Amino acid sequence: MSFYNTSKPFGSSFSSDLVPELLSVCLAQGEVGRAPRVMHHHDDRAEILLIVSGKAQYSIDGVTYQAQEGDILIYNQGAIHDEVANPVAAMVVFSLAIKHLQLLDRESNQLVPPSFKPVFASGPAFAKLKLVFELIYEATASDDYRQTEFTNYLLRALLILVDNRLHEQSDRMREDRQVLGGEIKAYLDTHFLEDISLSQVSSALHVNQYYLAHCFKEYAGYSPMQYIIRRRIGQAQSLLLNTGYSVTQIAAMVGYNNLNHFHCAFAKIVGMAPGRYRRSWSGQ
Repeated sequence: MSFYNTSKPFGSSFSSDLVPELLSVCLAQGEVGRAPRVMHHHDDRAEILLIVSGKAQYSIDGVTYQAQEGDILIYNQGAIHDEVANPVAAMVVFSLAIKHLQLLDRESNQLVPPSFKPVFASGPAFAKLKLVFELIYEATASDDYRQTEFTNYLLRALLILVDNRLHEQSDRMREDRQVLGGEIKAYLDTHFLEDISLSQVSSALHVNQYYLAHCFKEYAGYSPMQYIIRRRIGQAQSLLLNTGYSVTQIAAMVGYNNLNHFHCAFAKIVGMAPGRYRRSWSGQ
């Protein structure tokens, strides 16, 4: 026999002025589960989804995620999202909408902090989360008026479960950003001499360009375009020191069709014009 003392003190995760309130709960499956709900947002609620089975592509605030069985998806208030876009397998999804969500360290109806991903695995919490969703769904369908109070207590338990899992995933999310930063760097190192834009990098890596720029700046200390410029100027320095190509030829070789733009970029980073830089190292 095991015995646990339940008198441990605790503080509420929610503001004392507001109580989270369940607006709706839904179980989507079959043909309904396959029907897309295209780009939209809500200004008065947050939403939580649990993928019970199947997998599909979702877009949240411009970032595309591949979600599968056991994943949790969170739409903060105001988040623009595509729901179940192009499902590749039959979907069974629980979802619920909440208003008056006020966690102590976050804005109103904001469950996902700004630096966290809104899609993550429920992991070992899946069975417990699924059970709570089922209890909320069944109670909401009941005609017993006391079930409303019951479901809202369950809602608070669900929010704590989800928030705990969200923070358990935070280390992995930071690792994911580091991995993405490395992938961006590898792509830029391969293509920096080409005529390239941030939108092209974004399309090639299938990542929203604003999220891509944020991750890479965190990873490398430079924006993607700053990194490209520095790589080009570094290559130009090598060519100036080790070859007999003219400055005009080198400018074209490192991606500058406009010689004035090359001179300006080179002088801004190196502190002198390309010709002077070559002469300073050749002793002429």
